[in-house]
Amino acid sequence: MRLGRLDLAEETLERALDQTVPASGHSYRRRAAVLVDLAVIGARRRDPDQVMVYAREALDLARSSSSGYVAHRLRTLCDELGPLSRNRRIAGLGAEIATLKTP
Repeated sequence: MRLGRLDLAEETLERALDQTVPASGHSYRRRAAVLVDLAVIGARRRDPDQVMVYAREALDLARSSSSGYVAHRLRTLCDELGPLSRNRRIAGLGAEIATLKTP
């Protein structure tokens, strides 16, 4: 994503997400990181639907695991939202992310 190749990054991240058999060390934290990265791609494309789909699942993981790491990753997503933060659904998502606790 750093080089601006969102299409290639998205393809790679989706393959990682679609792995049916988790690789060694694969965990909810890793899945959440991939989900947040896909949501960031949506934010950079100004696609609120993509942001919501992936961020919502990451938010569910953060809540069910009480993971500070996942909460931190979601907060980094909020920094990427830019003009999308004016969207009612995205603003609501940001408010939910803000309620997550981090250590």
